Amino acid sequence: MILLHIIEALHMNADEYRQFLDNLHREGVQQGIFLADIIGEHFDMMLELSKDLNLTAQNIMFGIIEEKVDNSVNRLFFNGRLMECNWVRFTGFAQGYLSNKNEEIDTLHEQKIAVMGQMAAGMAHEIRNPLASIKGFAQLIRNRLNEPEIQAAELRTYLDITIKEIDNLNKLVTDFLVLSRKGDSLQREGEIFNVIEVIHRVVNIVNPLIFNDNIVINLDYSAEQVCTLGSASQLEQVFLNILKNSIDAFTACSGRIDVTITTHDETDEIILVFADNGSGISKDRLNRIFDPFFTTKQKGTGIGLSICKQLIEMYGGQIQVNSELNVGTSVKVSLPLVSECAACL
Repeated sequence: MILLHIIEALHMNADEYRQFLDNLHREGVQQGIFLADIIGEHFDMMLELSKDLNLTAQNIMFGIIEEKVDNSVNRLFFNGRLMECNWVRFTGFAQGYLSNKNEEIDTLHEQKIAVMGQMAAGMAHEIRNPLASIKGFAQLIRNRLNEPEIQAAELRTYLDITIKEIDNLNKLVTDFLVLSRKGDSLQREGEIFNVIEVIHRVVNIVNPLIFNDNIVINLDYSAEQVCTLGSASQLEQVFLNILKNSIDAFTACSGRIDVTITTHDETDEIILVFADNGSGISKDRLNRIFDPFFTTKQKGTGIGLSICKQLIEMYGGQIQVNSELNVGTSVKVSLPLVSECAACL
């Protein structure tokens, strides 16, 4: 159809031809925008294909003009118009495609800047608090050293608190670096380990936290060995974070957390489900729980679940959260199942 229009354009007067070129350019732009949405990142391939089609059509037309037009002046005129039409169409297509991609790039850039700003603000807030404590206790220690009698026990307490705050700062920075190193190949190296053993270690860590509360953690699994490939210590932090979130979800000092572990041989997956009957999460907040520095807690960095998601995905797993207000929350973690557990023994 376009080729027929170009043939008609060879015989147009100057005004009609100028209008035709404008329309041809606009059509090329629209086609470029349309194909950009469909093709996505394969611009090089599409650009090469479009160029080849244009050149093929142009060469065919050159042959027809050479055969049908005897006058050399007319041949030169028709060939010039033909090349101009093809070029206008092609440049319009490229312009449309690139404008679409540039718009996507601009949008992604704005989103990236917004996320960086959010992360920077969260980091600044979380770093400022322990820094204030460190400065405050350092000043106290300096003042106490100026007193006639030095209270060693008091100074030791201040130093212990200061060291603890420094450890918190170090953990915060480490967590932040984990977020920034998504896809780092070094983080993917791991070993085969038994997930059941990790769960037991985490429950032993959490039990003292709920000792004075009427909160029960119930474990349900059929196999004593369920192995995966990854980092046992990192997975321990993931499970610990999930259980602590469940504990924090109980507005009253009572509740139940059910942890079930099953395997799907068809998909070679380990499925862990952490289900509580806590306060639940609203839908608007549920959509943002994996965003860095988003938290519903008065005291919390909002980094935990972001890191959990990244670590699980880094080792080929997935994490999903379902929740309903005043009913409870269910966290589903899937991990690749390793059938040979000799390394776990």
